[in-house]
Amino acid sequence: MTAGAGREPEERRGDVPVGDGAAPRFEVPREVERAPARDAEGTVLVRTLEGGTTVIVRENRAAPVVALALLVEGGSVAETATTSGVTTLLGRVLLKGTERRSALEIAGTAEDAGGAIESGSDQEYAEVTAHGLARHWPRLLALTHEVVSQPLLAAEAVERERDVLLAHIRGLEDQPFHVASRLLARALYGEHGYGLAPSGDPATVARLTRADLRHRFEEGYAPARRVLAVSGAAPAAEVLAAADRLFGARPDRRPVSSATAPPARPVRPRDEEKRPVQQAQILFGFFAPPVGHPDQAAVRVMNAVLGGGMSSRLFRTLRDAEGLAYSVGSAYPTRRGTGRIVIHLGTAPPSASAAEAGIRREVERLRADGVGEDELQRTKTYMTGAFLLDRRTNARQSFSLAFYELMGVGADYVHRYPALVEAVTAEDVRRVARLYLVDPAVAVVGPP
Repeated sequence: MTAGAGREPEERRGDVPVGDGAAPRFEVPREVERAPARDAEGTVLVRTLEGGTTVIVRENRAAPVVALALLVEGGSVAETATTSGVTTLLGRVLLKGTERRSALEIAGTAEDAGGAIESGSDQEYAEVTAHGLARHWPRLLALTHEVVSQPLLAAEAVERERDVLLAHIRGLEDQPFHVASRLLARALYGEHGYGLAPSGDPATVARLTRADLRHRFEEGYAPARRVLAVSGAAPAAEVLAAADRLFGARPDRRPVSSATAPPARPVRPRDEEKRPVQQAQILFGFFAPPVGHPDQAAVRVMNAVLGGGMSSRLFRTLRDAEGLAYSVGSAYPTRRGTGRIVIHLGTAPPSASAAEAGIRREVERLRADGVGEDELQRTKTYMTGAFLLDRRTNARQSFSLAFYELMGVGADYVHRYPALVEAVTAEDVRRVARLYLVDPAVAVVGPP
């Protein structure tokens, strides 16, 4: 089974951006000090194996189940205009057969363990995840290793999954919000990997070969790029030992390329596309700091104040009070490089101009006035609650541990995050609003 990921959980020092309203550039060091992360159940063990794979184990005996997440660095951000979509296509083909098992046998082995195995990809990573009954963790671990070390990548599977992916891309192009998101990414980042659609460009996907997938696999799934996290009722020491036997003995094939730096400011300030739609989509994009940057927590709070929920300013003002939006909000995806804050709004076409003006007004109000203490505390409580609730399952626990380790801030970030949010002050919010809510790119999709 294949599932697109695109899901994130919600400190490392970086350079503080400076400038007179220009979109900032960021360079964040990638070294991470190794330290165990502690939670109510004890210690989360972290070990880097000889071949370069990092293994994280969280022993959680609340239920007799286990979940594994293996993430590899470099999703669509590692692609170019000529390879756009290769990571997604590779992820779809990985589970279609190994040197030992067919696709049906892979799925059957996971089901015999009481669960399933899936694969997916996003801008920053590709992943293989598995879950099942805790007593079958050795079987799930061995199956995950087999999938990411011995994929068959058969020609017929490549062709079959290519057709499925192209149909998926065509379906996305029928969704106005997706079209606006694609336009905004290109307006912000141009041909950089962050500007490419994670699912790929249809013309490029149509030309990808089995050799392209094999090259992407050899480069992207190298041990130095892999993080494996296990959460559940499995003995931590035994899991580490088994992971060492499976993932530690393989020779390191170090990657030969890496992502380039994003642009310093939006490539173009505005992009529009006319479609026969009933609802106009308006997206604003602002450059924002990467994960681990000293300003990241403050920007997260600022983003939540602006459009993070039903009590946010954009929702209360533009939707409830003025009736200018069917849907509205803002997002701040976690990125290793220069990130982005995205304000999104859907509205009736006659209201598009007023809605866009309303977004600009609320942005300027936050920049000028900042946030009051009551609103700040309510926002921080909402953010902390949402973050903790998201990590209730072993599947989300394993993904979060692997994700933050892969992002370079360490697996223990999941335990440090609430304190980082709580430390944000009203002055912090006002400062980062003035620093980052500048120089936006705007994308609009609406009827002729």
